Amino acid sequence: MTHARLPFLLLLSLPLAADPIGDVRAALGKLPAREPVRATLELQQNVVSEGKFDNDKFGGKVSVELEAGASGFHIVVPPTLLTQLDREQDAKVRDPRLKAPTVSALNEIDPADTVDALDFAPTLVRLLDGGKLLSDAAGTWAGKPARVLVVRLTDRIDPDEAKRFKISDNKLTLWLGADLVPLAAEHIFNAKISVLVFKAEIKQKKSWHLARTADRLIRARYESTQTSSGMGQKGNETLVATVRVH
Repeated sequence: MTHARLPFLLLLSLPLAADPIGDVRAALGKLPAREPVRATLELQQNVVSEGKFDNDKFGGKVSVELEAGASGFHIVVPPTLLTQLDREQDAKVRDPRLKAPTVSALNEIDPADTVDALDFAPTLVRLLDGGKLLSDAAGTWAGKPARVLVVRLTDRIDPDEAKRFKISDNKLTLWLGADLVPLAAEHIFNAKISVLVFKAEIKQKKSWHLARTADRLIRARYESTQTSSGMGQKGNETLVATVRVH
């Protein structure tokens, strides 16, 4: 081997970037989400609980219109959905044992959380804040080449609650395009809770399929599964939300 080739080979052995997480955050910062956009959000919720205290199963589905632009962020609930909400709430007044699946599903469309459906970049930036890189490798997404980052996220728990939580997993996986903007993401969170004689376990998985529209990162599809167990009770909740830009 000649000495002239040595610097070149050393260069190849270096990491692709000194700060991959910072590079992703910088790429997300280039998406200011100023262009107006309109979209339809559909959400399906399914809840199952079984055990000593409750045995229940229900599912609800809702569809609303989203608008974002210079005037702010708006959630438009159609008249047909308002009518269904009234029916369920009236029925529950007559029989408190009845569930209100549409009401429950609509409660999941909270403005503070739903705003990221049309501007997901800030949510990812916050998630990555303080994270530690676990791996950086080549991979694929939807059959196409992608760069895959795995990040151990910072555990954000109220100090007064920290003694009761034992977090075993808090990991974010990102599939990146050539411009370092995420194409998809997955968050795994597992924890055990202990309060006196009460013990419980929570397992949560969230996944997002993302898309670019003008200067926005759209949360095109979101899936969440959460299971919990403790004190003779088990629960499972799944959410699937899709966004279709007009």
